[in-house]
Amino acid sequence: MADKKLKILYNLCRYLEIRKLNRGDMDLKKKKKIGEILIEDGLLSKAQLEEALVFQKEKGGLIGKILIEKKFVDEESLMGALGKQFKVPYIPLKSYAVNPDMAGMLSADFCHENSMVAFDCDHKKVYVAVADPMCDAAVEKVRTMTGRIPQVFLARISEILNVIYFIYHETP
Repeated sequence: MADKKLKILYNLCRYLEIRKLNRGDMDLKKKKKIGEILIEDGLLSKAQLEEALVFQKEKGGLIGKILIEKKFVDEESLMGALGKQFKVPYIPLKSYAVNPDMAGMLSADFCHENSMVAFDCDHKKVYVAVADPMCDAAVEKVRTMTGRIPQVFLARISEILNVIYFIYHETP
């Protein structure tokens, strides 16, 4: 009887999460563009954005990468703006004291394959840095693998790789 109640509760929670995700998909159409966020934050001028968009139209590429290559914004500013765009907080991992005990939470292969790393935890949550703010399937696997609720943060890929190296290769 208790197992059946747990299963019903689990299914209800999954249903509510799916509804939340579906509503989020509708919000994607209303989501501000990265250039708009950078301009609002005073990190980019309209002229710089126009120049980058012309370059993108002519040569292709991701607008964020173009903005960095043209030195209109730095990577940290772009990450902060992406965090705002996807409503995922940005964390500069280089400034965070990473918990070396995280090696037991997720495998190094899983972290490499998904460009993510668990950098801390408490009894209910596991704190995960991701390079891709839309990696919902991998985040759900973290929940399954750890039995904890993932709290997701956006981080630079270079910092994620450094933490993976620290956790899985430097600690005794």
